[in-house]
Amino acid sequence: MTDDNRFHLYNTKTMSGIHLGSRTARVHIVRLQTVDVTPRPHGWARILWPGETEGCAIYLQESDGSWEDQPFLSLLGGDGKQIVPALMEALTATGRRALVCGSCHWWQPLQATANEDGIPLGLCKWMGDDPSPEPSAKSREQSSLAMECPHWQAVEQPALPGVESIPAPPPQKASGWWATLKSRFAGKSDRETPAPVVEIVERSGVGAGTERCLACHGRIANLGALTVATENDDKRTLSVWRCRLCYTFYLNDWIDRWERLDSLETEESYYRIAPDEALALLSLFRETRGGEHPKERHSRTAQRAQMDAFLINRPRLLHQIKQGR
Repeated sequence: MTDDNRFHLYNTKTMSGIHLGSRTARVHIVRLQTVDVTPRPHGWARILWPGETEGCAIYLQESDGSWEDQPFLSLLGGDGKQIVPALMEALTATGRRALVCGSCHWWQPLQATANEDGIPLGLCKWMGDDPSPEPSAKSREQSSLAMECPHWQAVEQPALPGVESIPAPPPQKASGWWATLKSRFAGKSDRETPAPVVEIVERSGVGAGTERCLACHGRIANLGALTVATENDDKRTLSVWRCRLCYTFYLNDWIDRWERLDSLETEESYYRIAPDEALALLSLFRETRGGEHPKERHSRTAQRAQMDAFLINRPRLLHQIKQGR
């Protein structure tokens, strides 16, 4: 687990999630990369949309997590289908690239399909193992402005809606836990028995659908959870979330140390995961009977080891430690 992909959500100056300045009702957060001989991260940017037909403005982020007062770029008019390609071209002209699904080799745009904001939708074609029975298209939809995952690859040339993109490079052969998990839940057992397709179902209860998305102004919904015990017997809950608007998938890792420490400490991490990874993790969660309840967490040592293996060297999108008192 690394913090190379640090995301500034918590404002250390105001000790809250609120930053000074103004924002519009519609907003997207994207990570930028320089476009040169050696591409490298170039920080975060915020896209503000004043109105449906008034275009958008891009603001860069300061080192302390605040946003610059003046826009870095401004684009006029057009709906999401028109303005998103224009936005990509404008960033390229400045030597930058938005690290979003719409600029990824694995993203296949859907014809005449957009979300509530008018942002084009596409399907994520990344598969973590050899080709397997694909889940429903709805499970793999991602907005063109959805935040990039660790499997992002620069696209050679933009794919057109309704037209097959250029051939994708062959998927790398997975090994270890990921290959085992994929083969188990993708219908690749020794008997080649097809496994049931994992569907996206939002869970009711505290926190479901109430958290803000890290990539846009939408809300993320809880799709499944697994609770294990840490080495110190603290409660550790791993859960998969998806934004209702841009369809970005996240893995949340929450450690509750309230019962052991007087400081009421909690530690939380967010990871961006691909749709294929989310579906495999949900399969693992759902096959663990009562897996979301902490009562039997001590019996899930194997599941904890599987999750630790999955998170090795995966960049953390967000990491914060809080104390209740």
